[in-house]
Amino acid sequence: MERRYQVFVSSTFRDLVDERREVIQALLEMDCLPAGMEMFPAASEDQWSLIRKVIDQSDFYVVVVGGRYGSTTAEGVSYTEMEYNYAVETGKTILGFVHADPGSIPASKTELDAAARDRLDAFRAKVQTLHVKMYNNAEDLGSKVSRALNMAMKNTAAEGWVRGRFAMTPETQAEISDLRAQISELKLTNELSAAQTKKAGVPEDLASGNDKYEMYANFYYYDTEEVSRGIYARTPKSRQQRILIVTWNEIFYDVGASLINEASEEDIRKVLNRFVLGCIVNRPEEKLPEDHGRSDSAVVLSESFDDVVVQLFALGLITHGVKKRSTTDKDKYWSLTPLGQDELMKLRAIRKGEDVAR
Repeated sequence: MERRYQVFVSSTFRDLVDERREVIQALLEMDCLPAGMEMFPAASEDQWSLIRKVIDQSDFYVVVVGGRYGSTTAEGVSYTEMEYNYAVETGKTILGFVHADPGSIPASKTELDAAARDRLDAFRAKVQTLHVKMYNNAEDLGSKVSRALNMAMKNTAAEGWVRGRFAMTPETQAEISDLRAQISELKLTNELSAAQTKKAGVPEDLASGNDKYEMYANFYYYDTEEVSRGIYARTPKSRQQRILIVTWNEIFYDVGASLINEASEEDIRKVLNRFVLGCIVNRPEEKLPEDHGRSDSAVVLSESFDDVVVQLFALGLITHGVKKRSTTDKDKYWSLTPLGQDELMKLRAIRKGEDVAR
């Protein structure tokens, strides 16, 4: 189904007119829906409510930092920084773009007030805690936005927008879910029957065991400044996208144990999130961000989660759950196959005289 993604563009306005025009042109050429300050009324509390609503509805958030901090609220925070803080707080996929040489920006497009310059420097440093792209001019910015957004659309399971005639009603979705459940039960019956007759082995032509896999995840943490001030629990978390090199045995070691008595996909997702967080925090080769103060959580991207479920199913290690549940429970459940049980025991069962330290 064809989807169009909404992208919120956040920046100061008068000094970045050319840059915003290039960004919006790039978004339109990618069939995206740009959203930004052009559509909002004059600054007011009602405007801020509208901005938050539009950010919530957007799939991606683009922030551009030039030479001005911009107009501020009564608390001295610019609207651009407020938008950025809200996007971080709500977990939006953020694409940051910072001018590569602020000293070359014409004076008419920079902050003349010393206090405003200090706030701009602090905001620029905040944005650069994420993976950002540096740009030199409006044309350069447009091309870099295109490349970064194209990569984000491939690696992020954004919801997007679809035409009304393609959208399913709740009744249709419920009917499809019921049919899928019936199909799953029929498939499971056939699989169990085949497994009882002849126990299969792990397919040799599929990645398994100690074969490596690149797992994508977002890592959330509080920076050192907020932790040192003792208020990190009330501040937005920083986010960094990570690519972890793991083996299928490492994945199944954790996921398999959760499936002994069946588990929902939501439960499997939580197990994978804990697995990824442990890899980031405990592996020597995984360097923590320079401003890392306290780890919070990790979230496996939907694409990687789907890869894991499909691969374990293709390897014959897991199958659809069969336990009876209420009709209102629409979650998907998985359990170990006889082969999966054998492979899990090989990985986790403790033998006599074995060092049990994990």
